Amino acid sequence: MNAISPICLTDLAPALRWSRPEDLTPYLGHSRLVDGWWRSLPLPRALDIAGPPWLAHNLALLMSEYWDHIPVGDFLPVLRALPVDLDEVAEPVRGALLATAGDWGTLIGAPPSAVADWPFPADCGPVEVIGSAVWQALRPFCGEAARTGPLPSPALMIEAVRTVAHWLPDGAPDRVRRALAYLSAATGADLEEGPPPEAVSAPGRGGADVPQSPATRAIRTLRALRNQHAREQEREQPQEPDHGAERAPSRDADGAGDGAGLGAHPMVDLLEEFLRGWSPLERTVAAERLFAADPISIRLLADQSGADIGDIRNAQRSVEERLLQWLSSSGGEPVTRHLRELSEELGAATTIDTLIGAHPDHPVTVPSLKAPLWRVLITFFTDRRLHNGWLVADDPERMRWQTREMLGDAPTLDDAAVRLDRIGIRRRSLRAWLQSTPGIELRDGRVLIDPSLPPEGPAPAPAFGGRSELSEEDGSTTAGGLPIRRRPGAAHEAGADRPEAPGVAAAAPAPPGVATSPRCFRAPDGRWWHRVDIGPEHLNGAPVTVPPGYATHLGLQPGRLLCLTAPGADLLVLVWRDEAAFDSLRPLLRRLSAQPGDRVFITVDGDRLDARRLPAADLGGHGPTGRALHLIGYTAPAPTDEALRIIARRITEEEDPGPDPRKLLDMLSQRGDEDIAEELRQSLAAPH
Repeated sequence: MNAISPICLTDLAPALRWSRPEDLTPYLGHSRLVDGWWRSLPLPRALDIAGPPWLAHNLALLMSEYWDHIPVGDFLPVLRALPVDLDEVAEPVRGALLATAGDWGTLIGAPPSAVADWPFPADCGPVEVIGSAVWQALRPFCGEAARTGPLPSPALMIEAVRTVAHWLPDGAPDRVRRALAYLSAATGADLEEGPPPEAVSAPGRGGADVPQSPATRAIRTLRALRNQHAREQEREQPQEPDHGAERAPSRDADGAGDGAGLGAHPMVDLLEEFLRGWSPLERTVAAERLFAADPISIRLLADQSGADIGDIRNAQRSVEERLLQWLSSSGGEPVTRHLRELSEELGAATTIDTLIGAHPDHPVTVPSLKAPLWRVLITFFTDRRLHNGWLVADDPERMRWQTREMLGDAPTLDDAAVRLDRIGIRRRSLRAWLQSTPGIELRDGRVLIDPSLPPEGPAPAPAFGGRSELSEEDGSTTAGGLPIRRRPGAAHEAGADRPEAPGVAAAAPAPPGVATSPRCFRAPDGRWWHRVDIGPEHLNGAPVTVPPGYATHLGLQPGRLLCLTAPGADLLVLVWRDEAAFDSLRPLLRRLSAQPGDRVFITVDGDRLDARRLPAADLGGHGPTGRALHLIGYTAPAPTDEALRIIARRITEEEDPGPDPRKLLDMLSQRGDEDIAEELRQSLAAPH
């Protein structure tokens, strides 16, 4: 029987259960796994997606950083009951253990801080050894093939794959590249997930320094060699100054470029031909900000390319205009048609793997953009966003809530496929969607719902690609001298003695809090969202004011500004002069295809702004209760009593403020949400 084990990673490593998610995410966050997966996702499923080497290596780093005082066997209690012979451990870890600990039991009984002091040989270190122990703990949850034979060190596996990837010649055969791609994906070597290598040598919480392992030194060396190789190529190939843009690969007389013949990938060729007419700076901005997996800031791009910040901003606006015009023209019609076909084929939620496999051109890199075509297409979508490894066209939390509601009678997989097709879950994504939805288990061909799941409905709006705890750029300022803040918590740090820019108002009295600010609503996860009612002036680039309480909540102070990166790497600036306002939301509104009358909900995490559009057309047929819920971003139907509770929870810090209608109406009026209060008055006055 191949039933999936319900055991999660927190069951295997109890210390994770009592840890803050923000401490674990840098090590356990994965683009193809849901947030906090270690608490809810069955461990075999997580290993299928991320791979045992990736998880074993990052758990070893996590133990060395945060739990270096806890014995390895206490962090992973299963190791004390798991008999392991050193013959089951591959070299060079086996030899390192024999030369230091002497036996497996000594390793299991030692904390990482003690392991770090052992006299390891040059080809192996503490992280490699601890990672091998972690893999032994994961072994029972891996496939049958992983349960036989000696297990290698995950850190050394990742190091080896990255070494081969770095030195692979440009002319390597396709079969070699496919083999390397498989190894990279299987080990996690192709991901930048997890902490930087420097984390291995960072002081642990106990104060002891964890020495750099050979894998850490190798990764650092590889990065330095890669940068040196790139610089040498630039010196060997004279070219005109191009502000750092990467040249498109040249094609020979047979039309070949990068090993592929012209015409082999028509959509890639079409896009590349369109990009050839751009300036070098425009191509650089497109590659590094619009289509990059991790867009860099304008300031960093200016430092790297030597271009002026103003020129970069102008180039980005030009790029966005060019793309929009091209997609609506006959030249871009094949790509636009492909996007429509993909939308229908993939449905409202699909995995990135499914998207990549939907067309032969998708995994092929567009040379000028240094990005595969599938990532470019994601940016072209106006109604879809990446969320934890899924490409979604709706609020993923609401869709998962609907999924549980629709499958409460334990249907078969076939019945579930028919029902979920109504909310856009296609059959090819069905099993992955169900397995990624908390509270759902597949057993004996049926979909079972956990009855203990809280009945709380969906959040007002989703967060796509949000980040937390992004570092500040020390000393970064605008051209006018205003400091750029990178974290909400940093607003009251150093910088108060900086001179203010001309024309910026002096500090004002403390504003009201976000809970008493109009059009601000708290999601069940604790984040506050602000509603913007879209008018024609906003679509034309007019400033968009925000309540002072919300601006303060984001870490902004009078006379200062925040530079934020929106979906698609659009730069947005929130500045507090006479009042707090976005300089313009035009790039974001265009990307969302917003129209007058729509409502856009925004939230900020670090220096990332996320947004969700609720079209005005969605209000058709709704009564006053539905319209009141729509104004807070809640689109699921609810009776009046439940609507009162939902709205009360969304406008206060209290977990259960109670549904007293009079008290709620007074609170709404005091906040300035008279539109919501008026809808509720109509609802309460109507006969039920």
